[in-house]
Amino acid sequence: MKGAILSLNQIILDTDELQFEAWRNLAMYEFGMGLPGKVAHQLAGLDRHQALEVVLSHFNQTDADKDELLNEQYEMYTKVIEGIGEDKLYPNAKRLLNNFYDHYVDMAVNDVDGHAKEILQKLKVDDFFDAFVSPVDSDNPYLKASQELNVQPAACIGIGSNAKQIALINDTGVVSIGVGDATELKAAKYQVSQVGDLKYPMIRKVWEDNELDE
Repeated sequence: MKGAILSLNQIILDTDELQFEAWRNLAMYEFGMGLPGKVAHQLAGLDRHQALEVVLSHFNQTDADKDELLNEQYEMYTKVIEGIGEDKLYPNAKRLLNNFYDHYVDMAVNDVDGHAKEILQKLKVDDFFDAFVSPVDSDNPYLKASQELNVQPAACIGIGSNAKQIALINDTGVVSIGVGDATELKAAKYQVSQVGDLKYPMIRKVWEDNELDE
């Protein structure tokens, strides 16, 4: 195992929480009231266009300028990121990064929202990563990440937190580990419920077992 490709959300920190804060700020600015906490669950894992539809439906808005609202939310999300600190880093995430580093495993991050480098700098863990790859840059960011790391896909582990990510990881030939709901992530080669369950010896064994199955 020479490469590890990590999703940012639910692996390193909760970006859903940051996005919700930006949507809540937008709602207060545009509609005069914030969003209730129950909407956070509806927005989790959605892209910005999908999330906007949920927000507009909540306020019964049908004639809004969607492009303008998306631009405003982007600016508000950027401001939210500017205010975060190391406390947003998942408690066991740095241990995982150190484990990979100590075993000479190069790391890349799937930068879904285009802010990964800035976020990781705020968390003071950006130096662990050798590549930042966005879905905007490639149909399959995991394949692109393996290329950026100069590592064959079969020599990589991919850690994702939703079904779409796991599908892309599997399509690439990277060994997949899912973090989160086992039912949603059933296509992963291995699943754990939280980042704290990810131990290097276990990850190495999952990779070795699947390498032997090829």
